[in-house]
Amino acid sequence: MFFLELQTSDMHAALGRLLDQTRVAGLRLAAVSARADASECRISASIDIDDRDIVDRLVRRVGALFCIDAIEVRGECQCPTPTSHMTP
Repeated sequence: MFFLELQTSDMHAALGRLLDQTRVAGLRLAAVSARADASECRISASIDIDDRDIVDRLVRRVGALFCIDAIEVRGECQCPTPTSHMTP
């Protein structure tokens, strides 16, 4: 199981991209939640898979969307992994 947290300025676009890319990749989302603060939104998702390479490819595709500020990926241990994806 992997846990993703996306920081975004456009919750609808980011959530749509995440849902679309997981569907295309044939991945199973175990849970998804979103919360919005003043000007930033956070989307949390857990993916029921144990293949880090597939998760990294998903993060690259989702992170290519202009409104994604950062993506943090954690494994089942809830520890941040060293290859968290940040977009400029």
